[in-house]
Amino acid sequence: MIRTRTHQYILNLAHQLPFPTAADLYGSPTWQGILKRGDTMLGQRSIQQYVNRPREELYDLAADPNELKNLAADPKQADTLADLRKRLRAWQEKTHDPWLIKEMHE
Repeated sequence: MIRTRTHQYILNLAHQLPFPTAADLYGSPTWQGILKRGDTMLGQRSIQQYVNRPREELYDLAADPNELKNLAADPKQADTLADLRKRLRAWQEKTHDPWLIKEMHE
């Protein structure tokens, strides 16, 4: 994930899998209540949107502070998306991020 003053970009490395939930959150009475009741919403986001994330997420933080509208597929955001992808990749290379190996094999 990389965040600027105006945008946030998230690369979900294992987007095919359900979004990981920390054990303490998953076991909490709140989360268990959500599951038992079959709630469909978590605030303004659906449970499905929370659990099943796309490969990339891009949010305009000024226009969408709750990060509800993913702009990653919006052609108008192509330059911003490319810039943030590049910045994230540079950070991964600089820090020797072990997840870079995944990118090489996809």
